Amino acid sequence: MMEEKVYIVAALGNPGREYERTRHNMGFLLADRAVRADPQGRWRAWKDLGQCFESRLGGARIFFLKPATYMNNSGLAVRSLADFYKVRASGIVAVYDDMSIPFGAIKIRRGGSAGGHNGMLSVVSAMGTQEIGRIKLGIGPRPPGMDAKNFVLGHFSKEEEAGLAPALERGFEALLTVIEKGLDEAMNRFNF
Repeated sequence: MMEEKVYIVAALGNPGREYERTRHNMGFLLADRAVRADPQGRWRAWKDLGQCFESRLGGARIFFLKPATYMNNSGLAVRSLADFYKVRASGIVAVYDDMSIPFGAIKIRRGGSAGGHNGMLSVVSAMGTQEIGRIKLGIGPRPPGMDAKNFVLGHFSKEEEAGLAPALERGFEALLTVIEKGLDEAMNRFNF
């Protein structure tokens, strides 16, 4: 019998009402969209480190994780869950915002540097490797002269709100492709 694939989808964002529907919480928003596909499940506390939702999608067992550690310490929650369920770095897919990518576009990578994203930097540091799959969800471009922190922590514009549901739907399709067919197939299909 073939061993069941197990993934952790590390949805990066910040907890709390003030961060809901901000650009920096694209990872959380994608996780919320993904778990709607499983009406049986529910979010539950993962230690004091976040919220976890166990699901079966694309023939795999998946743990969606929304760290409650704030973006800069996301790796603490990811490492804790990975250690508990014995999931290697190769079974982790991080989903998060990227302001260098146009709004609604997707960039999937097998690994590499954190590219200045503090949440991803924390995950890479906690897991001890850069070889972590990632789905980067475009929130750019940042307006000229606008502070990066203010931009990512800002709420979506009216135009972005209008395009958010289709962007998250595409992100969900990309995630399913990663799980069902692998990173290479997903990169070929979804990278802008």
